[in-house]
Amino acid sequence: MSPRTGSCLCGAVRFSVSGPVRDVVVCHCVECRRWAGGAWSATAAHRDDLTVTGEEALRWEPSPASATSARRGTCLTCGSSLFWEAPGRPTVSIGVGALDDAGGLELAAHIYVDHAQEWEQPGAPAYPQGYPETAPPPAWR
Repeated sequence: MSPRTGSCLCGAVRFSVSGPVRDVVVCHCVECRRWAGGAWSATAAHRDDLTVTGEEALRWEPSPASATSARRGTCLTCGSSLFWEAPGRPTVSIGVGALDDAGGLELAAHIYVDHAQEWEQPGAPAYPQGYPETAPPPAWR
């Protein structure tokens, strides 16, 4: 198995995972939504399998509303939402969008869906790349 790699948007923080990663869990809690700007899609790795470089650009802060005393890792340079971890857990959650290649992962679950916004529900049109000029324009409310 070759390692999975990834980074923040600017590349100041890079990471690699030498072992397997968990399928994707999408969290709709209020805290994740405010931290990431929407539901946060994450995979996870065992702590011992995760190597981070550029740690001087990584800021760890407590999650204010966390019942587990969790903390979140964000890039100081570009603000990318990268990691979530809770003390005592053997894993670290990783924003799946930060992976260089998320191929082979599947959606495992949505959590905290009682916090989800109406617009996060499936059913809207989907386009392979960008919003087409021929598509009906989104409504302004």
